[in-house]
Amino acid sequence: MTAKATILPAPGNPFAVAFRDLVEAVRLAPVWIHAGLIDVVWRFRRTRIGPFWHTLSLAAFVLVVGVVWSTLLHQDPYGYFRYVTVSLIVWGLIASFITDGTNILIAGQSTALSMRFPYAAFAFAHVWRGLLLLGHHLVFYVFVMVLTGLSPGWTILLAIPALALLVANGVWMSLLAGIVCLRWRDMAQGISSAMQIAMFITPVFWPKQFLGPNLAFAADYNPLYHLVQILRDPLLGNVPPADSWIWASTTLVVGSVVTLWTYGRNRDRLPYWY
Repeated sequence: MTAKATILPAPGNPFAVAFRDLVEAVRLAPVWIHAGLIDVVWRFRRTRIGPFWHTLSLAAFVLVVGVVWSTLLHQDPYGYFRYVTVSLIVWGLIASFITDGTNILIAGQSTALSMRFPYAAFAFAHVWRGLLLLGHHLVFYVFVMVLTGLSPGWTILLAIPALALLVANGVWMSLLAGIVCLRWRDMAQGISSAMQIAMFITPVFWPKQFLGPNLAFAADYNPLYHLVQILRDPLLGNVPPADSWIWASTTLVVGSVVTLWTYGRNRDRLPYWY
């Protein structure tokens, strides 16, 4: 007699499942805020300057790129140093959401398997860690602005909603990357390589105008470019174009819907993927 496979009952509405976990993750804010802080402290433990080592690495990279590329591109050194500094700070934040997000669920295995824990909290903790490192990078940003004699003025206030939009995008990006890489471990290397390539095809080291009219679409239809643009421009004293705000908001809506559906659909399967 052949045994019949047991079919598990279909889960509830994926969005309802996802929203329930999101609410629970928000309720656990003190836990993941503390966890993110401890993670940064432990990562740089027994060092004299702590997370500022991360900032010094960025500063060294900016110095080399600024000197070489400003010469190659025939750019004003002061203006180019400002541009590349802000670009790399913003790009580093976005890239960390995606690249480092590939490991958030794998690293949280012990917690996830020992209790029913909202996986979304891992994404919140990861984004919070990124913001802590961003705070250290902003010290370098202020130094460069003072050194090159630029005051962004009141336009810099637009950086507040821009950062909020980036953080919201960062949550779904890191959570989706974490789910995908928990299921298919090889994807982590693929995502990392893709982000390295994306850094060179996104206007990070050079202005969009360099693409010319024939290749402008490579930036215009690149969501990563618009995410960089909405925060980079205010930090440089410029007003981001309306198109970039629309693209960033649309990316948030579409990405969130896809992530919530994927999360809710697979919520109870995640422990079996470890």
